[in-house]
Amino acid sequence: MEAIVIFFLILIGVLLLLIEILFIPGTTIFGIFGIISIVASNYLFLQYFGTEYIIYFMLGTSILVLFIIIYSLKSKTWKKVSLQKIHSDKVIKNKYDKINIGDIGITKSVLKPYGKGEFNDLIYEIKSIENYIDENKKIKIIDILQDKILVKKI
Repeated sequence: MEAIVIFFLILIGVLLLLIEILFIPGTTIFGIFGIISIVASNYLFLQYFGTEYIIYFMLGTSILVLFIIIYSLKSKTWKKVSLQKIHSDKVIKNKYDKINIGDIGITKSVLKPYGKGEFNDLIYEIKSIENYIDENKKIKIIDILQDKILVKKI
């Protein structure tokens, strides 16, 4: 029974280390738990079987972990489960390039203070610098920030 517990602790430790290295690197939580699991298996081996064979067991465990990690990194089997697509989409740096400060538009919804407004036949999410502007009122762009358009009632 003790050998089964030790075997499963080593197996869990190696799997956690592989998860850390191959799938979610940088989180370190899986790597830490993997190392703790392997160290716990070494400690249990020492408790159950004594000091005679602990050096051989630790050496064998270290070689096994090293071999599995090296083999898994060189093996092409992980290409089936790893991400291969290159993300080539680009961030739109200025989504408000078709409007300018001072443009006149009309509200398409009630602004309290956020709502919809139409400028140059395009509808945008806008913010009123006043508290409330009714629907279908003329508005003017006061400022264009990175994530919002500030308007006031004319």
